[in-house]
Amino acid sequence: MTINLKLVQRTMDVQRELTREGLTKRNLLKLGVLGATSGMLLPIQGLSLRAAYGANSRTCPVPGVDMISPRTTPFKDPFHRLEEMSPTYTVKSSVSELTDAMFLRGGKPGSAPTHALDSKLRLLREHPELARATPNANLAHQGWDGTDRNAGLLNPPKDFYEMRAIQHRHVWHSEMPAGAAGQLAWGFADREFDTANEVTGRQGGHCTGVPGPVFRLKYGRSHLVRIYNELPATAQDAVSALGFGTSTIATHMHNHHTPSESDGGPLYYNYAGGFWDYHHPNLYAGINQGFRSPKEGVRGDYREALGSLWFHDHKHDFTSQNVYAGLFGAAPIYDEVDTGDETVTGTTRLRFPTHSQDAGSYPYEFDVPMMFHDRQFDPQGVDFFPLACLDGALGDKLTVNGTIQPFFKVQPRRYRIRMYNGGPSRFYWWWMRLGAKSSTFVPMTVIANDGNLLPRAVSVQSFKHGVGERFDVIIDFSKFAPGTELFFTNRAEQTDGAGPNGKLLVPGASPDALKFIVEAARPGLTDNSSVIVNGTPLRPLPDPVIVSTAKSKEWVWGRTGGAWAANGTQFDRYAAPYEVKEGTAEVWTHKNGGGSWSHPMHVHYEEGRILSYNGAAQPDPTKPLEGGRKDVYRIDPSATVKTAMRFRDYKGIYPMHCHNVVHEDHGMMAMFKIV
Repeated sequence: MTINLKLVQRTMDVQRELTREGLTKRNLLKLGVLGATSGMLLPIQGLSLRAAYGANSRTCPVPGVDMISPRTTPFKDPFHRLEEMSPTYTVKSSVSELTDAMFLRGGKPGSAPTHALDSKLRLLREHPELARATPNANLAHQGWDGTDRNAGLLNPPKDFYEMRAIQHRHVWHSEMPAGAAGQLAWGFADREFDTANEVTGRQGGHCTGVPGPVFRLKYGRSHLVRIYNELPATAQDAVSALGFGTSTIATHMHNHHTPSESDGGPLYYNYAGGFWDYHHPNLYAGINQGFRSPKEGVRGDYREALGSLWFHDHKHDFTSQNVYAGLFGAAPIYDEVDTGDETVTGTTRLRFPTHSQDAGSYPYEFDVPMMFHDRQFDPQGVDFFPLACLDGALGDKLTVNGTIQPFFKVQPRRYRIRMYNGGPSRFYWWWMRLGAKSSTFVPMTVIANDGNLLPRAVSVQSFKHGVGERFDVIIDFSKFAPGTELFFTNRAEQTDGAGPNGKLLVPGASPDALKFIVEAARPGLTDNSSVIVNGTPLRPLPDPVIVSTAKSKEWVWGRTGGAWAANGTQFDRYAAPYEVKEGTAEVWTHKNGGGSWSHPMHVHYEEGRILSYNGAAQPDPTKPLEGGRKDVYRIDPSATVKTAMRFRDYKGIYPMHCHNVVHEDHGMMAMFKIV
């Protein structure tokens, strides 16, 4: 088929203009250009990309087949590490040391909002119903001096960070038509960022780029992040000049055990020109059940520790677009078991890779977050988000930490790679190939799923990676000679946003996301990390939920009226949330409501355990990576997943939703409230 690039470009421009003018799905239905059943633009030439390509009535154009971005040379550009964030201030004893002058604007943080720029106050004026969303008046911090006065829950912040959401220029690849000047994107910057210089920090500014940054957190050490929203302001829910995204944001820390008002849920708006203070007490779950960490006295159950946290935008109706614009980053958290220092022996006597003893090393050199995110560009190389494809948004370019198919030079020693699937809709099936033209694949040792250490390490040849899931893998590059090349290869065939079709791409036809190049060892290189092999004990699991006494709830995730729904109802922000009593446990059954869609369902705030998948009891030896604690449950077509969860400590509203965030933005979300 011959592709008319001029028609494709004109069609993409028309779709951008439709979104900028605020033509919502409802408006397009009224105009008669959107199919009521399919929820997609009718195949009208100049309006629908399906018309431009002659695609069938169900699917959107296939990235890389129908939609083709400008050519870029694989593995030409280097892999970029996420910028490391440092606290703006650290108090010596208590928050009473803080002064207004210490902060960029908005005065010193407190337990309750008081400053005119605090987005909480505007939110409560515009949505007074949220005054009842949490136990405290004015969405005041529960973990600071909460109204329940449970001293165990209180942990005022010690470290204070300031971060700015900004528009800047980002270089996705050196060969993109935009060149070294980059193109408009959104991201986060530190407080010293020079707004006159829009170029990403990779070009010498103070912006963390896309994505970024990375926070390194510690259990027992509370922190607060103030996020100043400096994005170009638009009218409420109006689309930005990017052609997607809106300037109101909500930054969710996925999936931290965090009080509701700091969870960054989709209804907690941080308006352009304002700020929001996110307080993370960094305590284990189970405080109200009397658990205490046996080693350092940190409150809660150390078996509930999290690991590879990440943060991303979560604005109601715009999650997929705002994340696509660049608003996401990583936040590993450490404790006495997972110390973040391979020279320190923890209670399990495990030392995960962090740094070498040689002079050229630096903290966390070998503890590397990698955020995978596919993208589509128009024929002129400009970012394009397919808003008319309501099954999901796919692209034909794989990026890692904001660079299209980078190369990564590694030392011959062990690394910890934290693999994040930033979406918005692509599933991966990861293999590690040895050699550029080889069909030989190298096993990987997985230590964590959804950021949580598994009870035992698992050696695998490959693994499936749903949207929003995280996997931590240990790779020992000392096994390979200098000059050896290895590739992270995605072999999942996926042609639309519904999900993978189950087929395995053959070597050579599957896209490589990243190339490792093993270097010769530099002088003095050391590796004091533990040898992790299949079956190595990691972190014990918490006591199981007593299913016989737990309340049961069923959730059916499907479609209604051409849009996505939970239990047959599209998301309504004013609907009463499902209530859960704090301190109880429940068994939730998630059912795929039909069709060929896959739904990675994410429940905020609490980790759960899979009890059964399609009736097969867990732990299933064929699925060892799902035997631990999870917050994203991959529900394949027609599947049923039964899970057990506890609801502990803090109170308030939290969402659960499909992490194919295009589905979430179009109604596949529900709220629950811990009371």
